[in-house]
Amino acid sequence: MWEEYKAIEPRIIRPLNGNEIFGTEFYLNIVDVFPKFSTEEFKKRAQENLPKIEVFNHAIKRIKGHPFWIHKPFEIHIKEIPYSEDEEIENFLKKDEEWIIPYDPVYDEENNDVQLLFNFKICQLEKTNQTKLTFGAAHVICDGRTIFDLYDLIRKVIQGETLEKDDGTLVSFDERECFQNTDESFYKPPKVWDEVDELHITPKIDDIPYKYITRHYIYDYAPISKFNRANGVTVQAMLMAILTRATRRYKNLPKERPIWCGVPVDTRFSSFATKEFKNRKYYRNNSAIYPKVIGQDTLMKDIQHCVEKLQEAKKTNDDIRQILCSSTTIDPKTFQLVPNGRIPNFHTQATVNGSNIGKVNGNNPIFYISNGILVPGMYLFFYHSYHTDDKLYISALSPINFDKTYINYIKEEMDKVFIPENIPKY
Repeated sequence: MWEEYKAIEPRIIRPLNGNEIFGTEFYLNIVDVFPKFSTEEFKKRAQENLPKIEVFNHAIKRIKGHPFWIHKPFEIHIKEIPYSEDEEIENFLKKDEEWIIPYDPVYDEENNDVQLLFNFKICQLEKTNQTKLTFGAAHVICDGRTIFDLYDLIRKVIQGETLEKDDGTLVSFDERECFQNTDESFYKPPKVWDEVDELHITPKIDDIPYKYITRHYIYDYAPISKFNRANGVTVQAMLMAILTRATRRYKNLPKERPIWCGVPVDTRFSSFATKEFKNRKYYRNNSAIYPKVIGQDTLMKDIQHCVEKLQEAKKTNDDIRQILCSSTTIDPKTFQLVPNGRIPNFHTQATVNGSNIGKVNGNNPIFYISNGILVPGMYLFFYHSYHTDDKLYISALSPINFDKTYINYIKEEMDKVFIPENIPKY
């Protein structure tokens, strides 16, 4: 298949499928600081080591307007950022509401049809005598969990370690080989997609292109971890409670009005995942489920309810259904979009999006998303959480002119929940 295109470009692996097609317009980014190191030495060591990890040896090429995965040996691209005091992490975090996130994908110098999937930015911080490294990767090649795993490889390179080879490859076009013991029902859209109510939650913003910012909030993790262990709850459930409570306040909704939470799920942990897929280290492995949340009488009951609904949603295996029914929404022969159900849309339906990435490594890791999609009325609004040993980080993406009343309601709910001593008060 695709012989016509392989004749033009022999490096073709396969076309992008329906799960991947929009991931080329998003880049996931991590910023962290290190004891000062040489840019040139890092560039040399990264070029020696990162090609050993097969995920780095990919790019996207558009042929006759259609995007294909191609095999392209990794070549590091580093942009050196001139120093200013705003580049210091503490100053950056103070001004994050003013910083417009640039969307600056990198293309091959010899062929503008080839989109490179990884980029690096380095700034030598003069005040703190540190080096700040920003690593960006297209969402098509990784997810919120694996971008941190890739950054851990970069940490090893900085520390002078030699990476071991990893030959993990892309999945097939329909992704069927990733899962076992599925029946035909797994290739139909999840029923919950048709159950989500129509409701305009987010404010209308007409400005194109959207100018995005990421607000970052940092909390002490130890009391959160202690509270969660004592009460059998999770950060993901807390995040769901925060977003649904704030949304009801913003829209003046009764607590009985259901709101569905779009929750990314790592499909490698599914009982349907094959052994090979469970052991897969990198690439993009996420899908989503949509727990239905009803408001309760107290904050603690809200959190416990979210735990219950999250567990119920996981049992539906809708994350696997979404993967299998969506992969072939791009016809592999014609490359035309063939819709198969309607994924919930937080612009027009009663949904909110929040994802807990989990434990990560880092000195002061800052996560943000850059986005190049230009669809009127379809902007991004997403909350991510992750934690190190001592800090919980919240990364909140929205257009700069998003209604601050909604943002403030969410912040108020975060302060109630992520400072656990406050929970019994509400």
